[in-house]
Amino acid sequence: MRNTIKKWLSEPLLHFLVIGALLFGLHTLVNNPGIESEQGRRIKVSASDIERLSEGWQRQWGRQPTEEELQWLIDEFARGEVLYREALALGLDRDDTIIRRRLVQKMEFLSKDLALLSDPIEDDLITYLEVNQEKYRIPTKVSFAHIYFSEDRRGNRAEQDARSLLSELQAEVDPPLRAPERGDAFMLQDYYPTRSQEEVEHLFGNDFAAGLFSIELGSWQGPIESSYGLHLVSVHERIESRLPELAEVRKQVRRDLRTEREQEANEKMYARLRDRYEVVVDERAITKQATNFKPVSKEGI
Repeated sequence: MRNTIKKWLSEPLLHFLVIGALLFGLHTLVNNPGIESEQGRRIKVSASDIERLSEGWQRQWGRQPTEEELQWLIDEFARGEVLYREALALGLDRDDTIIRRRLVQKMEFLSKDLALLSDPIEDDLITYLEVNQEKYRIPTKVSFAHIYFSEDRRGNRAEQDARSLLSELQAEVDPPLRAPERGDAFMLQDYYPTRSQEEVEHLFGNDFAAGLFSIELGSWQGPIESSYGLHLVSVHERIESRLPELAEVRKQVRRDLRTEREQEANEKMYARLRDRYEVVVDERAITKQATNFKPVSKEGI
């Protein structure tokens, strides 16, 4: 550790930063006497600071720091505080987009931390679920099989072949539940258990999903067109949409409620802070910029 510290101390870049900080500090003392206040010149390293530094070292190295290492941590903490205060005194934080964005985030994190001090209790979750029932509604799901007819392979005969097979299936006394071999090879599955309409849309497209969820249960029907081609389909099971019990969606409800509370806390904090300020906007600049605005067509909205 001692060798590492010596190596750092011998670095020319470190010397440059320290000398620069001293010059900045001297300039500030001359031009900004306010920094000479006792509070501005006093850096207190508290017991909690030392404990935090020690814990950080232990997390990184898996052991407590030695006396020499702890002193180095304290010196580095003080060094950072000195340079930080001097940077603020010189206004180096101004007009810096990255620093501005980071400080805004920290203020928002602060309000979120305050919102999380009160974790939702059972009654809160029950009430939130009751108010937002439709958000957690379990959608209708179906289990279905299909027989695929490739338009690339069959061309104009695809629909005729599909309808011909459909007539055969409907005429059979005991039609099969699954019969992929009576159509063309399909790159995905020929049977899908308990899929929602949204899930089917992702797999086969909107038109196929709408057609599938409108047909009767228990018989081969179609053909229905998908993004792949044509299909005969048989719906084996249909589970209607329902509202869940809290136990089924507890984690999601808790997460959503906490997020909502965080957002409310952010807005309330901002509203209180906003009242302290007067925002003056250069209307002439807005008018000038308006001449460069391009109209947005209804199609682009």
